[in-house]
Amino acid sequence: MARTRVGQIGAEARPTHIREVILENFMSHEYSRIKLEPGLNVITGPNGAGKSSILLGLAVALGQTYTERGQRLSDLIRRGRDAARLTVVLDNSPIDGERPLSSVKSEEITITRYIKKSGEYWHYVNNRFTPKAELEELLRRLGINPNNALVIMHQNMIESFAARDNMEKLKAMEDAVGLSHLRERLLEAESRLNNLRSEEASVKRLLSEAGEAVEYWRRELQKLQQLRELEERKGLLEVEYAWSLVHQVRKSLERRRLALERMLVEKARLEEEAAAYGAEAGAFRDRIRQRLYEAAQPGEILELIERLVKVAVEEGVRRFRVSSLEREVAAARSEIDGLLKELEERRAAASEKGAEVETEREPSTVLEDLRLTMLEIASLGKVIPDAETMYFLADSRFREVELRARQVEENVKKAMEEVEKRRQIWRDKLKEIIDDINPVYQRLLSSVGGRGVIRIRGIEDPASASLELLAGFRGMEPMMVDAHTHSGGERVVATIAFLLALQSYVRSPIRAVDEFDVHLDPLNREMVTQILVEIARSYPSTQFLFITPGRLPITDGFNLIIVQNVAGSSFVTTSVEKSEQEH
Repeated sequence: MARTRVGQIGAEARPTHIREVILENFMSHEYSRIKLEPGLNVITGPNGAGKSSILLGLAVALGQTYTERGQRLSDLIRRGRDAARLTVVLDNSPIDGERPLSSVKSEEITITRYIKKSGEYWHYVNNRFTPKAELEELLRRLGINPNNALVIMHQNMIESFAARDNMEKLKAMEDAVGLSHLRERLLEAESRLNNLRSEEASVKRLLSEAGEAVEYWRRELQKLQQLRELEERKGLLEVEYAWSLVHQVRKSLERRRLALERMLVEKARLEEEAAAYGAEAGAFRDRIRQRLYEAAQPGEILELIERLVKVAVEEGVRRFRVSSLEREVAAARSEIDGLLKELEERRAAASEKGAEVETEREPSTVLEDLRLTMLEIASLGKVIPDAETMYFLADSRFREVELRARQVEENVKKAMEEVEKRRQIWRDKLKEIIDDINPVYQRLLSSVGGRGVIRIRGIEDPASASLELLAGFRGMEPMMVDAHTHSGGERVVATIAFLLALQSYVRSPIRAVDEFDVHLDPLNREMVTQILVEIARSYPSTQFLFITPGRLPITDGFNLIIVQNVAGSSFVTTSVEKSEQEH
């Protein structure tokens, strides 16, 4: 596949050329008609004659937005005049039935620009008002870009380029051949990557902070959950303790009731025995009275009395025990009443704590567990009631930031791929350009007995990449072109060779160089002239326009235009010198 050149003529059949430039009330030109021919055109004349005005007028007529000599177009109007008119006549004649601009059927395309002191300006094409955008499209189809510094090289461009450092030279080269957009897109991609990396670092910090927040609230939630479990256990223990007290009272009541029953049984037995002993004692008394009445023997009576005493004692003991039991029964009944009352109180209190629970444990055991549980609760310290809500919020935030982090990481990866892709495109295009213009640069230097090479240093890093011109003259090895290794004239020669080589990369039917030999000594001027002639001969289908204050050291094969200034007005005469071969 053929490579696409900057400004390449693709849609139209063949290149055009400028037939004529007409300047009216423009700078020092009151009215000048400059006839141009295909091939090489040389404009010469003394300094101040108005040579550069012709090239400037050509550029302004074609719509160039920047001029070297004036920022305001109105400043270019001849003094004392209110308006200027600039006309460029382009060839549109058919060759083999094809015109440069097939949509225009006339032999010529006349572009006219009017400029007024008020700052207003407008264009006509073939006597029809034409908007600027339409004019630019027409010129684009013809392959002419008046704003490309390599198409129309104004005064001081060579010195300005030579004075730049190598990094700026590379940028200027990119601008000239239309690669600046690649660098801009690369810089935009790098800027996006840097922004994404900053965002990635920020998101990572946020993710770390969010993770710490999740861990903090997870611990707080665990404390809250532990507190809930302990409080639940505490509540159960409190209920158990309350009902254990009820059970304890019940057991005490049961024991007292059983004891009361035993006492009542014992009292009944003792009363029965006391009654029996009382009856027996009565019987003994009756017998003693009977024996006394019968005057029984004293010994018999004494025996009966002893037996009576024993029975009476037994009865008395039984009566005493009954009396004692009656007091104990009364006390037991009183205690039972107290326990019943206490039982009701304990039951009421326990019911407030919760439903009755069965437990075999003693209240003291339950109370010990309750105290241990309360100690565990106290050991938790401050517990945040909203810990659960805060944990879920923190976790949600963490997941959100985590998702964002993954997205940013993916974006960074894509941005890195995009940067590397654009770097590769930029590098490949630069290498393509250098590969294309190096042979031209070397051929031009060779035409004046020199050698050289163009190279890009640091092409891997666009931020520090630089353009290096190497040249050697009079048998010297090529060295970096700078003030330490080359004379001023040699630097100009090498720079012109480079710019013309670069100009050859830009496909344009016309090319112009203004006063290339200013401040050059005769030897270097001859070398530069030879280079210009060589480049013109190398591209016979391209129209060249060179401006010089002196005459070229060639006698044929070019159109010579002489400009003079008489009484403040520029006058133009033309002398066409053609070689025999062209006849």
